[in-house]
Order: sequence, then C-alpha cells, then structure tokens
Amino acid sequence: MKKEKTKLSENEVTDTVNEQAAEKKASVKKIKKIKPVDETPVAVPRAKKAIAEKSVKETVEPKPQKAPKDDKMTKFLVSMKKSLRKSVKKEAAEAGVSMNEYIVRAVEETLHTASLK
Repeated sequence: MKKEKTKLSENEVTDTVNEQAAEKKASVKKIKKIKPVDETPVAVPRAKKAIAEKSVKETVEPKPQKAPKDDKMTKFLVSMKKSLRKSVKKEAAEAGVSMNEYIVRAVEETLHTASLK
C-alpha cells in the first residue's frame, strides 16, 4: 500500500503556524504571570508584659557579667596603593600564608620592636 501524500494549502500552513505561535506566546505569558511567593515572615505585634509591682523590701540582684573576650577578632579596612598591595600579595605567597596573616604578622613585629625601644 502506498501512503497518500496530503498537501496543505498555503492558508492552512499559515493558520497552523499562527496557531503554534499563539500557543507558544500563551505559555510564555503563563510563565511570566507566576510570581515567586514572598515567604518573608510577618512581624507579630508583641503583647505588653504586665509590670509587677516590687515591694520596697525586695532587692534586685545584678545580672552576672560575661567574662571579657581578650582576643576577639575584628575587621579593619585598610587603604593602600595598588603597587603596595601587589607587593604584599607576592610576599605573602612566597611565605606561604594569606595576605591577612602576612599583614597581621608585620603589624605584630612592628609593635613588638617599637615596645623594645
């Protein structure tokens, strides 16, 4: 058996292409309409705590203080010329340490030698 070839007229081809384009646009519009859900928690108003009346004889104990942290790390922004930064980066790489560690060591050494004078 031979399959019969069916020819579509130019109008039918144009209509089919237009329908496919319209379907594609509709699916794109559906995708664009979907908005991400904002899941930011909403702040709930806090209820006011009842203030208890203190008797005159009650003593208020002070809160225990936290022990001070001696060597807490902090960040410090330093501005320098690009050429100096490049030199520091090179020296740190040669020493096998990070730029941060290299700079910290340099500052510590400078302070140590200054305190000996």
